[in-house]
Amino acid sequence: MTLQKQILWLLNISFLVVVLVVYAVEFNTSRDAINKQMETDVQNASTALGLTLTAFLDSEDRGGVDTVMQAVFDAGFYSEIRLDWYAKGEVIEKQQQPRAVDVPQWFMGLPLFAAVAQEQVITSGWLQVANLKVVGNPAVAYQALWRTGVQLLATLFVIYLILLLVIWRGLRVLMRPLHAVARQARRITKRQFGEPIAEPKTRELRTLVMAINEMAERVKLMFEGQDEQIGRLRLATQTDPVSGLSNRTHLMAHLNAWLSEPGTGGLMLMDIKWLDGLRLQQGYKARDDLIKSLAERFKGLCVKGSRCIFARISHTEFAALCASGDEQQLRAWLEQVHQELLAFSMQQGQSGGDFAMALVPRGNHSSPSSLMSSADSALHQAWQTHPQLYFAHLAEDSAPSQEKWRLAVADAIDRQDFGLLQQSAMNLEGNEPLQLEWFASLAIGAQRYPASAFLAFVEQFNQGQSMDMAVLSKLLGSEVLDKSVLNVVNLTLATMRDPDPLLLLLDRHPHTYPLAFEVSEDAVLADLPAARAFAEQLRLRGLGLGFDHVGRHINSLRYLHDLAPDHIKLDQSLACYEQSEEVGQEVVRALARVGKSMKIQVIATRVERGEQLELLKELGLTGYQGYIMPPKSLH
Repeated sequence: MTLQKQILWLLNISFLVVVLVVYAVEFNTSRDAINKQMETDVQNASTALGLTLTAFLDSEDRGGVDTVMQAVFDAGFYSEIRLDWYAKGEVIEKQQQPRAVDVPQWFMGLPLFAAVAQEQVITSGWLQVANLKVVGNPAVAYQALWRTGVQLLATLFVIYLILLLVIWRGLRVLMRPLHAVARQARRITKRQFGEPIAEPKTRELRTLVMAINEMAERVKLMFEGQDEQIGRLRLATQTDPVSGLSNRTHLMAHLNAWLSEPGTGGLMLMDIKWLDGLRLQQGYKARDDLIKSLAERFKGLCVKGSRCIFARISHTEFAALCASGDEQQLRAWLEQVHQELLAFSMQQGQSGGDFAMALVPRGNHSSPSSLMSSADSALHQAWQTHPQLYFAHLAEDSAPSQEKWRLAVADAIDRQDFGLLQQSAMNLEGNEPLQLEWFASLAIGAQRYPASAFLAFVEQFNQGQSMDMAVLSKLLGSEVLDKSVLNVVNLTLATMRDPDPLLLLLDRHPHTYPLAFEVSEDAVLADLPAARAFAEQLRLRGLGLGFDHVGRHINSLRYLHDLAPDHIKLDQSLACYEQSEEVGQEVVRALARVGKSMKIQVIATRVERGEQLELLKELGLTGYQGYIMPPKSLH
């Protein structure tokens, strides 16, 4: 129960006791007053009736005596009038049962009033003529007391309600600072820091508000310092200090993660010899400034819908990874980067023949060292050609073309014929299922590809939302979702930007199983306002939200503060599970601390061996996922 309700109940009970005491005192006072009034009325009536009857008794007018007695009795204030007429030896008596109008019978049965009687002897001269007895009607007293009690109770009840309303409104005003403190405390636990709370006029509450404002500011600075520490650590370990691009270590981590799953794409190497000549002529500063400018131009060059990573791997050599794309797209990309680099060289007054470029498609390469070796050989070939541009065509490359992907995806959407893959994420502590992730697969010929192999093509064809709806419709329709563990379904950027079809589909298929959705860090960073609105819509419906490939980009993690996901999955490039990878482990440990402080489950990916689990526990992660538990196909 809230403090406001507790105070309200306390005041309510206290005031109710006061009302009851006041009512009891007033009720008893009214009863005594009515009783005294009834005694006075009976006494006055007896005296007046005796004086009136004297003349009729002297003249022995019985009719007059009866008429006078009946007139007084008919007033209804008396239950009995009795006249003992000595001279005639006659008794004249008027009686009626006590009755009251609109008075409950149980109230009449209460011992509140006794019958009030008055007797007197009527004389004529010195002779006693008669004895008169008048008994008051207690029903009249009960009726008067009942009306007085009801009116008093109604009045006190109205006053009681008015005071309660006033107290309730007053407490709401007084409790606003405490509610604001509670909201601020909850925001602090989620690492959300709004504006400071306005200081109230009440001294004690002002002190409390000042304390919470100061604490929020200090915690905010602490968390920002933690973010900056992660940023500095990642910049120091994963970026080239001159260009700001990825360094060789970061590139190799991405190559390793990229090659661990089926897919397309390729690796480009560039050797810009004239940079060394510029250093000899104008010094390091001039060369470094040009490298920074060149890096900025590189960042905008990529195959549409694909993920590209540019890296500086030596003084004059640069590399670029295109994570998806067929041979035609890779050739066009190579030409585009070549034209950009040629134009940049000419702007600097350099010859177009003093740099070389080569691109090697992914093909059947299974390790970063093999791919780098092939790319290096292709770069040597490029120096031997004119212009120094070389594309290493792989005759045995059987990856589907862009057109094949387009047709296969369109057909699968029309027929809702995507395959379903599921993979568990396990809890590191109890080694129990933490969640069950669902994603799509697609068959081309005899080969079946997971979503990671064709997702970039789906983005290029603007079919992300259609694919999501087809996959989710199949999931909901086939009733394969688990009721005992959280089901996580992957979504694309298009669905995150326009979630209405998704929400309508969910409304048409009521579910009783725990459900969450997952989008990539690329999608979140591409449209933060849409991600924020999407997160709010999911929370309104009690659905969870998670991000995967977190840590892929070398940038701030502030978006986690704004969106507060339920879980995050680290990118495969952060799979530094060997004891020798101490620097990478520090980055993961820092990310785990951020997740713990925000109550976000942090899940490692690409876990392949059981002996890696102890290291993951030491790093502070929540769960793990990888080929230690390979995906299961349900197609």
